[in-house]
Amino acid sequence: MATDTTSANLNTELPEYPDLVLANFPKKEGETVQLIDGRQFGFMEYNITHTVQKTALRDNREHIILLIPGLPGSRFYCHPHVLAEEKNKELNKTSAKNNSNNRSDHDCDNESLDLIKIRLFVLERPGIGLSTFAKRTFLDFANDVKEFCVIKRIMECKVIAYSAGGPYGLALAHSLGNSEEGEQDALIKPLVTKAAIISGISPHNTPHATDRMPWKHKLAWWLTKHSPKLLSLLAWFEAKMAIRDPVGAMRGGFNDGPQSDRDIYENMPGVERMCIESMLEQYSRGQLSTECYEYSLWGKPWGFRLEDIGKSGKGESVKCKVWHGEEDIGTTAVMGRYLVDHISGCESRFVKEKGHMLYFEIWEEVIDWLMEE
Repeated sequence: MATDTTSANLNTELPEYPDLVLANFPKKEGETVQLIDGRQFGFMEYNITHTVQKTALRDNREHIILLIPGLPGSRFYCHPHVLAEEKNKELNKTSAKNNSNNRSDHDCDNESLDLIKIRLFVLERPGIGLSTFAKRTFLDFANDVKEFCVIKRIMECKVIAYSAGGPYGLALAHSLGNSEEGEQDALIKPLVTKAAIISGISPHNTPHATDRMPWKHKLAWWLTKHSPKLLSLLAWFEAKMAIRDPVGAMRGGFNDGPQSDRDIYENMPGVERMCIESMLEQYSRGQLSTECYEYSLWGKPWGFRLEDIGKSGKGESVKCKVWHGEEDIGTTAVMGRYLVDHISGCESRFVKEKGHMLYFEIWEEVIDWLMEE
């Protein structure tokens, strides 16, 4: 089942969160737009800055990134760096440049750096958070996002999709990643120009996808196709435990994972709080049924071919890149390699000794790639 936000019984003492209890949820923060069929589409918008080399910039305009989290994955699931910046709006451009010079993944002078502005939208799929429930397929969600972009007047964007959000991000790349004909046969750039897929799920027919999974994950993956109802019962049981003891239940989920996952959960400030907050937001709204419905989609054909992504034959098309930890036991590295092998021109980076929490370590690297020409 979902491994996006689970954690471990750690040897060191971690902080308690007396405010993260069911009585304090659901929360009102966030926004919605109304889709043409009357459903509400929930999201959270963050305005952030990112430091890049000037050679990577296209221009000085604001960039748009759509983030599709895993499960549980409400609008509160983004990244601690984003939340930290929200709390430090007083930082000016000069101080941001100075701070960015300490980043380990950049070894360059201040003169070669520049700041860009990014509007980050964390999207809630149907039945999660503020979004109205509906039995939507991966491609249906792509249509919802297209409508969302029309409402928000977004003409071009990039996508980050994590874990269970992976198929949805790939559906966007498939449906919205090709140039279209405009007036007088002029080609309009794709709505989605780049898609970053981190620790993503692959189709159920992926050979050897579960070979390195613990037995519990293997069973859950098998049930997505053969008995979604039984999987739903198991999910309901785990959700009750998580609601009763959010911190303990979340930490306990890392017992079978690699040390790197536990290290991230223990050492990166804000990760645990964000994970628990997102989980309680979804479960306090009685939305476990949404999670169970999404599990059932994993065991079915996706409705599109990976091989067709970025193959419009006209104008520009979307670029994809896969990041995956070699030691991931939830969405295995085999799944990531399957995506790379079946998406034309797909870039990739597989990281040794890293697991499912790789997302939190490579955030800046992913943004760098999205902002490149």
